[in-house]
Amino acid sequence: MTKFAPLLLSALLCSTPLIADANPAELSSLIGDMMEEGNSLNYTINLAGKQRMLIQKMSKVALLISLSIESQENSKKLDSFAKLYDQTLKGFKKGDDTLKLKATENKDVLKKIEDVEQKWKPFYENVQKVVADGVKAKDSIDYIIKNNEEMLSVSNDLVTAFEESNKDLDYLSKFRLRVVNLAGRQRMLIEKMTKEKLLVNKLKDDSYKDKLKKSIELFDTSLTTLINGNKENNISKPTNGDLKAAYDKVEKLWNKLKPLYEKEKLDKKELMVIVDESKELSKEMNAAVKKAETVLEY
Repeated sequence: MTKFAPLLLSALLCSTPLIADANPAELSSLIGDMMEEGNSLNYTINLAGKQRMLIQKMSKVALLISLSIESQENSKKLDSFAKLYDQTLKGFKKGDDTLKLKATENKDVLKKIEDVEQKWKPFYENVQKVVADGVKAKDSIDYIIKNNEEMLSVSNDLVTAFEESNKDLDYLSKFRLRVVNLAGRQRMLIEKMTKEKLLVNKLKDDSYKDKLKKSIELFDTSLTTLINGNKENNISKPTNGDLKAAYDKVEKLWNKLKPLYEKEKLDKKELMVIVDESKELSKEMNAAVKKAETVLEY
């Protein structure tokens, strides 16, 4: 949203006879409420997009456990990621004060939540088995690897449902939702690429080579879109200094990691660079999403 949005909204409202007679305090409150509604949906889209990332984080960490890499620490992480996903999913449906979520009333969104719940229940059960038994829970690790992309798909469908849930948003608000969704997807792709790199390099599963290539390309082109804009996708080039700086940090880290993701064969040290440095990349990408969610001057 540009810095002129509040002024533009004020001018449009004042042209409406009933609102033109309102006093300045009432008008300011009305504008604030309308902008807050858009910001609230941005926040929800951010959390829904984060769910996609958590599915891939869980899958990546389950793989690390199967490879006996920092098993105890990764079991704690797996438990934490799963509990957060579960809490957020319930929060979307019934509300959650801790997460600042209101109960969903939109019927289309509620239907998508139910679709996610059906897939999540067995997935969560298998995650809990891995948390409890570690590398011994081979069948549950296999289940997670086999079903995580389906879990990712229904989680993404929920993001789309939230994005389409308010038909009355103005163009600028819809634009912001697109940016938050696109930037949020980047967090998921970081975890997905790392998971796929582990599958190709450590488990020698060549069926993931093409998926890894597509994930790398999608992250790369999406980052270019966020930084430079894309007229075909109705994404403007950002002018906000803080947001540009956030994207710059992501780009620098990505330029360092991209060659390793693309390299055919990695030694153990190089693979661990990806595992470790991707955490920082994810952290900076998350900071950029938060900036995109909240800035008024895009």
